[in-house]
Amino acid sequence: MTIDSQQKTKFRWGEMDEDDDFDFLLPPKQVTGPDENGLKTTIEYKFNDEGNKVKITTRTRVRKLASALLNKRAMERRNWPKFGDAANEEAGSHLVVVSLK
Repeated sequence: MTIDSQQKTKFRWGEMDEDDDFDFLLPPKQVTGPDENGLKTTIEYKFNDEGNKVKITTRTRVRKLASALLNKRAMERRNWPKFGDAANEEAGSHLVVVSLK
């Protein structure tokens, strides 16, 4: 580590303004889980309006979405070649094209 990089990370209290952001002084955000019950815990630190360091713990439930089952024939129809005005559209677009003829 060079001297220049060390001086950039340090600060002097006389050079800091009241409006400066002091978030670099706080510990990093910690995320643990999900545990066996599906709870994910997030711990983060912030400064409140009075300038005090506050620990914020948030617990969220994590669930897996059920995969949708599609009909075999519907899957076959998705692989059919497009025809009419839809044949000129991109392959990945799922737009409905109405023919004006």
